[in-house]
Amino acid sequence: MLVSLAALTGCSGDSDRPTLDEASKQLISDGDKLLASQDLATTGSASATERADRDSEVGCLKGQVQRLFRAQGDLKGSPSQHSPSNAAGLMASGLGLQGYDTIVDNSDLADENLGTAVMRHPTSGITWLITVRNGQKPNIMIVGKTSCYERSK
Repeated sequence: MLVSLAALTGCSGDSDRPTLDEASKQLISDGDKLLASQDLATTGSASATERADRDSEVGCLKGQVQRLFRAQGDLKGSPSQHSPSNAAGLMASGLGLQGYDTIVDNSDLADENLGTAVMRHPTSGITWLITVRNGQKPNIMIVGKTSCYERSK
């Protein structure tokens, strides 16, 4: 009985963690929701430049890969019309409603020309970096990534 319990406990440690394909689908879905959100439309617009369609080894240990979702765009109106920190915070709030936790926010940076937010989902391991800046285009840069996974053979 103890052996059975130990075996079940050992196997269930990562049971909540999605596969790379599942995490990639979630990454794309969440990225598409963010790009279509009213939170983004209020301050500007962005479009995807990469949609988790290839493996990346950057930031992973040897033999591991992850998938990336990248988007960029610009703020509406003049640079003084939108606060980068408010714009980043607004987009991050939408991810918060989807279950993401705030890892870094504007209070950590405190720069009037740069807003940033880092959000991470506790079960999927997906992380989002949202950067909004005045004066340099693109004004809006969004990067989402899965956790690192062993490369499939």
